[in-house]
Amino acid sequence: CKMAVWLGKEVAKFIENSENIKINPNGVDLRVSEVWKIPEDGIVTIQGKDRRIEPDKLKILPEEDGFYYLPKGTYEVRTANKVSVPDTAVGLLFPRTTLNRFGVIKSESGIWDSGYSGYGTQTLRITVQELRIHKDEYWFQLMFMDMKDKVDQLYEGHWQDEKPEGT
Repeated sequence: CKMAVWLGKEVAKFIENSENIKINPNGVDLRVSEVWKIPEDGIVTIQGKDRRIEPDKLKILPEEDGFYYLPKGTYEVRTANKVSVPDTAVGLLFPRTTLNRFGVIKSESGIWDSGYSGYGTQTLRITVQELRIHKDEYWFQLMFMDMKDKVDQLYEGHWQDEKPEGT
């Protein structure tokens, strides 16, 4: 059995509110629901269930014109759609190539394991003076790949069922 990339129309079946996505040949484009500025001087603690940064991340809201105005720095960005990775696949989330072409570089990211379900996040590192991006733009492309073999255990980690703030 070879690993294979899923068609975008098949990935779309595992995304809630799929009317808010854009289906591509090899995945789907997703919008965002939340943007958080990660403090450059932050101190991160990770030990078991203790996972925090001090000082806290700062939530950034779009302005009245619908744009996020994001100065150079590092941001945690939450997807606007709940994704449920099937037990036969692994999920990979990448920035749209437009972000790469203009110097908005995605930091390294983890794999979305088989069985993960939630509103995942991505880290963006903005290297230009400021990114002005509309809230209705598609920021990321999600793709699924078939597993070579069936997994023995589905994802049950710390981030299972993560949700946007207030839900």
